[in-house]
Amino acid sequence: MDRYSYHEALDRVFIQASQLEAALGEHPVIHHHPEAKALYEQASDKLGALYQLLGELSFQQDQKN
Repeated sequence: MDRYSYHEALDRVFIQASQLEAALGEHPVIHHHPEAKALYEQASDKLGALYQLLGELSFQQDQKN
């Protein structure tokens, strides 16, 4: 894998996180049901954690080169 593979993965996670927020972040059904809101927040948090991890891995890869 090259550095662009890491950049691509970061970009795709960012796109998915942005789409999740745009589609459901303020949806009234999500906010009306606590269980749905909790699952939405978990999904958002997990995508954020994945983005952070991929950023760290990308940095480590850059340090090797």
